Amino acid sequence: MHPCYNVMLIVMDTLGANYVGCYGNDVVKTPNIDRLAMQGTLFENAYSEGLPTIPCRRAMMTGRFTLPFGGWKPLEISDTSITDILWGRDIQTALIYDSPPLQLPKYGYTRGFDYVSFLPNHELDHEYLLNSKRLQADMDPLDYTCAAARHMQDNPIVQGMLRELKAFLHLRQDWRGDEDSYPAAVAREAVHWLEHHRDPSRPFFLWVDCFDPHEPWDAPSVWEKRPCPYDPDYEGNPIVLAPQADLEGFVTERECRHIRALHAEKVTNADKWMGKVLDALRRLGLDDNTIVILVGDHGQPMGKGEHGHGILRKCRPWPYEELAHVPLIVRVPGQEGGRRIESFVQTCDIAPTVLDGLGVFHAGKLQERGHEGIKVWSDSSMQGISLLPAARGETDHIRDWALTGFFGFSWSLIRKDYSVIRWLRAEPTAQEMVGLFMDDIMNGGAAGAKSARLDSGFGSQQEKAEMWTCTPGAEVILPEDNELYDRVNDRFQLTNIAAEKPEVAREMLGQLNQIMNALRNS
Repeated sequence: MHPCYNVMLIVMDTLGANYVGCYGNDVVKTPNIDRLAMQGTLFENAYSEGLPTIPCRRAMMTGRFTLPFGGWKPLEISDTSITDILWGRDIQTALIYDSPPLQLPKYGYTRGFDYVSFLPNHELDHEYLLNSKRLQADMDPLDYTCAAARHMQDNPIVQGMLRELKAFLHLRQDWRGDEDSYPAAVAREAVHWLEHHRDPSRPFFLWVDCFDPHEPWDAPSVWEKRPCPYDPDYEGNPIVLAPQADLEGFVTERECRHIRALHAEKVTNADKWMGKVLDALRRLGLDDNTIVILVGDHGQPMGKGEHGHGILRKCRPWPYEELAHVPLIVRVPGQEGGRRIESFVQTCDIAPTVLDGLGVFHAGKLQERGHEGIKVWSDSSMQGISLLPAARGETDHIRDWALTGFFGFSWSLIRKDYSVIRWLRAEPTAQEMVGLFMDDIMNGGAAGAKSARLDSGFGSQQEKAEMWTCTPGAEVILPEDNELYDRVNDRFQLTNIAAEKPEVAREMLGQLNQIMNALRNS
């Protein structure tokens, strides 16, 4: 019988493994994440199976794969989340977050937490500032984006980006440095909960969800009016935001380098503030009885080649390495640190790991709880695997493969030797996809009604399995053919060898379909 612990989960949005020191980046400074890896177990091949933000969180909360079932949608009544299982047990639960998609109307991702603190004014929830707050005269959005935007203001993509940027600047005009940044606010709130709201006599589950280093690329150097430490010789506009589109005609390669530098600075800043949360655990004497899990939800396309296959931001449903590969570290008190696990793990493994750490994984339902005899849900529907046996050194194997993709647009199977991408043929326009699959979130949202209709009988079973959407406002563009990559020699999937090795592509596509069918039936 293993001891039961507190569990703290730190989710960092848009943090790809390729921007973290302990995952091999020798330029970007992430000392706190690196230290956590030295104290715990680093999973080298962690992949988000359903992309992007909302499917990632749904998998983390429910312990189920999302890719075979649905895309961007609310947490449903039929979903069993971590907090559904923890209800009625003597465990405190808290969610501290600034991730605006989790706050969408009727999406329900905060349900069941005892304590919830949302820190507003990030994207999606900050446009009220456009009408309620005056923008300073010296805060021209065109001064904070790529140079081409000044000559392309009639382009709809540029117009949408400038509106988004203007809303950001309404808030940022009052910032002076990293003390004002979102990671700072999230860290302060998490420390405040640990110091003032935690009941020392009860175990806890604390979910800290930090939206940085998500764009905008408003790193501290921008507001402190000093050179970016990762790009000190750059002389153009600080590119806080750029169009989410193909790069050609919008953003130069030099500007892309600056964007990547600002993103790297935001990674370092987020690392600094999440480190303060880890410091608070030590200061409060909680290190010896608290499991810490740190994970990114997805990465980010930011340029050509290995940086983004020619796109900027998540504007295409392309599940390449730079988007899907994330850091995942688990620290268990009393266990030897510095272990690295090569076996594949997925975001749906988070929920079983949390429950295992709290001592309630496979504990079954509480038969009667409360004066009405209310029963608690079990974890029997979870498809994920607890990572604690690996973190304790009891095994070094979880899976031989990982899935990733965008529901309805792309499925990808990743193995040690190869990776394959199956492109699903979808007909709807970008506007139709946003309206149907994202519940028209730009016009108030249908709170899951359209997604539910899709799942309950929109077209054939194949259509239901092969449709989803990409980023709102983005164009639906898919490469024409399935793709195969040599993962040993071409980790960032730059040379498609499907035509050279058709037998390998067929074998992997067959395995991919078998895995998806098995998941659908489990």
